[in-house]
Amino acid sequence: MTLILNFMRTIYFSFLSFVLFIMFSCNDQFMEKYPLDEITDKTYWNSESDLRLYCNTFYPVFIPGFMTGWALDVQNPYGYTGPEIPYGDLHSDNALPTDYSRVKMINGTYVEPTSAGSGGWSWSDLRGLNYFLVNYNRADIDQSKKQIYAGEILFFKAFFYFKMIKLFGEVPWYSKPLETNSEELYAPRTPRPELMDSVLAIINNAVRWLPDKGSEQTDRINKDMALLLKARICLYEGTFRKYHTELGISGDKFLQEAASASDALISSNHYSLWSTGKANNDYHDLFIQNDYTNNHEIILSKKYVAGLLGHSFLRYLLWNQANNIAGFSKSFVDEYLCSDGLPTSVSPLYKGDDSIQSEMMNRDPRLHQTVCAPGEYTLDPQNTEAFTGRGKGYNMSMPPITGTGDEYPTPTGYWPVKFWKDDPAEYNALQTGVMPCPVFRYAEILLTNAEAKAELGVCTQTVLNATINKLRDRVGMPHLMLSAIPDDPQLDAAYSTFCGYTPSSLIREIRRERRVELAWENFRWDDLVRWKAGKFLLRPEAIRGIKFNKYQYPTVKVGTDIYLDSEGYLAPYQKSLPNGRTFIEPKQYYYPIPIEDCIMNENLVQNPGWAGAN
Repeated sequence: MTLILNFMRTIYFSFLSFVLFIMFSCNDQFMEKYPLDEITDKTYWNSESDLRLYCNTFYPVFIPGFMTGWALDVQNPYGYTGPEIPYGDLHSDNALPTDYSRVKMINGTYVEPTSAGSGGWSWSDLRGLNYFLVNYNRADIDQSKKQIYAGEILFFKAFFYFKMIKLFGEVPWYSKPLETNSEELYAPRTPRPELMDSVLAIINNAVRWLPDKGSEQTDRINKDMALLLKARICLYEGTFRKYHTELGISGDKFLQEAASASDALISSNHYSLWSTGKANNDYHDLFIQNDYTNNHEIILSKKYVAGLLGHSFLRYLLWNQANNIAGFSKSFVDEYLCSDGLPTSVSPLYKGDDSIQSEMMNRDPRLHQTVCAPGEYTLDPQNTEAFTGRGKGYNMSMPPITGTGDEYPTPTGYWPVKFWKDDPAEYNALQTGVMPCPVFRYAEILLTNAEAKAELGVCTQTVLNATINKLRDRVGMPHLMLSAIPDDPQLDAAYSTFCGYTPSSLIREIRRERRVELAWENFRWDDLVRWKAGKFLLRPEAIRGIKFNKYQYPTVKVGTDIYLDSEGYLAPYQKSLPNGRTFIEPKQYYYPIPIEDCIMNENLVQNPGWAGAN
């Protein structure tokens, strides 16, 4: 059973909640405080309803799902438009937007923002969270009830700091809401060990105070969700410390915490992978369900309600509107195993790259359920005039690329079909789509458990059977066996060349499973950063599409409609980035602090490689 976030019932029917939402989400300036005096009179902070309404304002902030309405906001500072699920993968080596300038950091073209509070350096949400934490005990209700709402706020505060640490590395730790004259406004960055210990402490308190699964109020956070967030944070920190050796601090403590938190969720027996036994459909069908209430894989989802709260996600995924014309990369497609459990570099089943059809033969079934193969998936079975020339190659002989006459051609030829649902009512709903968004799922916990234990050197065959092999069972793939881990000289060479290290064969395969299973769910950039593998963005395959065949695209003109690299693959950035991408370590693992913020607070030290850095 999953938590369903029905925001219309819990938030939008409350005028007070609306006022609070405006107060705590519209101001991105760090130095400009909220009008907190509007809600500090003696009539507030008295009842459970007061605490609940205050907490409600943060649910859409930290659990946006497919967002709402047109969802045209740019994700700051990453640069892509629309919901982070799925479009966060545009900020990685998994997928390529047609307009490379939308994701400047990964292409080496990002510049320091000037204005204070810009470029992601925004603390307004934290001030609202801290304001709750210094006031909630005033409510005249049982302490146990107060702690439940405090647990929600601590969950969101851990989420907030996790994002800030991923963006900027060390940041100041603030435990109270600051005023314009607070000395803490001029605090330096908190050292990473102290900072992460503080994050661990608050997520542990969230786990301690939040109710058990099934005993929480309808549509609210529970203990299991906090455990998943804890496991995610700790896996990130543990591996970041291990591979970013310049930090000089061990990651073992956090890896052990990640293993422990994921063990707790696994042993709870609350969850299992969703499957109907149809290996060629189940993975795809998991992401297009109408309701996750009784789905035991989905730990947290966001629900939309017809006539009250809707989105345009499926409309844009179908139409691929101009803000997110995208395609998966050759690098991503290459990482899928063949159906014999061997990598393409060594499997006798691999048919080669001469066509997308041959490339997708005899592969892990998740490939066909994530990337559209020619002739697969249905688009408008009625073949109505409204769909003429539309869509993304679904049920067409070849995926449309520039020069085929399609209005929205893919830059790579690898069309995303994960989250694609053939539902005319949904994709014609414009801003009122109601397909729910899975946010936390059990598959992530299985992958976290396997990776944390592999990094600690305690991953056994029993662990693999309970984690990685459960995922493979769903799609009918051979098990990963410790006694027979396959070689992959191609991927090992890429690690050696671009990362300066080669992980163990076990860790390599767990990482592969993670990339495949969690594709299009906004994990890949964080994974590259924590593994110190950002230079994977420089691999030729990372900005390469399908191999071009003139006989399959007779109307397409090379050098006019499309460009090819030296090996004949689509090269969508050949003209816009003629020298390829640039990735400088450690610079591009961290976003820069805005120039004005550094000027106002002389104790802030700019991140390495950016202007003003020491």
